[in-house]
Parts: sequence; structure tokens; C-alpha cells
Amino acid sequence: MVEFVARKNENTIYIIPIITEIILMLFVAVFGENIILNYGDFIACTLLFSMGLQNSLVTKISNSVVRTTHLTGLFTDLGIELSQLYFYKQFELRLKLFTSIRLRLTIIVFFFLGGIIGGLFYLKMHLTVLLIAVLVLGFGLIFDYIKLKISLINKKLHEL
Repeated sequence: MVEFVARKNENTIYIIPIITEIILMLFVAVFGENIILNYGDFIACTLLFSMGLQNSLVTKISNSVVRTTHLTGLFTDLGIELSQLYFYKQFELRLKLFTSIRLRLTIIVFFFLGGIIGGLFYLKMHLTVLLIAVLVLGFGLIFDYIKLKISLINKKLHEL
């Protein structure tokens, strides 16, 4: 999706995948409880597709620096980087390692926090908990749109 849209307009390449995610999660949040007994596999596949879309989008946006597809890879990379701290003595290399380690630890911590908090919210809200994700994604789109408009206005002002 990103590559297809990039050919048309570089400024809006993430809009279609995020809107697709929003629509899928909104559908499950609104109708999921009514259809989960008869079509549980459909709900699971819809959510898995949405999760895969999000993972690939994060990987694309970060130029493969951030990959949230699985924790085992994050822990493996973290372990490798922690061991490299013992061998790398140059300041620049150590600084780069510390930055990468901090990023991986942040992802791991928020992954676990999200799982715990999401589970607690699910106990109270059931599938409507997905509305929180829908709101966050919608806010992100609006924030990004405003940021883009401000950037374009600043660019035009500097050209004058």
C-alpha cells in the first residue's frame, strides 16, 4: 500500500494503511461481540491482518530500525548489543549502542505495559477496547496532517 501511494503523493503515503487499520478495528470493536461466536476465526484473522499491517508500517516508517513483529528478535538483538558494550571501547560506537539499547528497552517495556493495560481494559470493555486504538491512530493522522500543513506553510513563507 505504501509503495503504491508513494508513486502518487509522497506526503500521504501512510494515510491509506492507517485508515485501513482504523476501519478494521472499528468494525471489530462495534460488531465483534455480536459475531464472535459464529465467526471467531474471521475476527481473529481481521485483527491479525491489522497487526501485521501495523508492524510492517512501523518497519517501513523507521527504515527497518524499529521492528515490532516479535519480542524474541528484540531480546536477541538486545543481548547482542549488551555483549558488544564489553568489546566496543570507542565513544561513537558505544553511544550508538546505548541509543539502540535504549530504543529496544523502550519497545519491550511498552509492549509489556500495553499487554497488561490492554488486558485490564479488555476485562471491562471487551472488544470495544479497540476504540482506544482507533482514537490513537485517528489522532496520529490528524496530528501528522497538521504538522504537514504547518511545514508547507513555513516552506512557502521562506520562499517569499
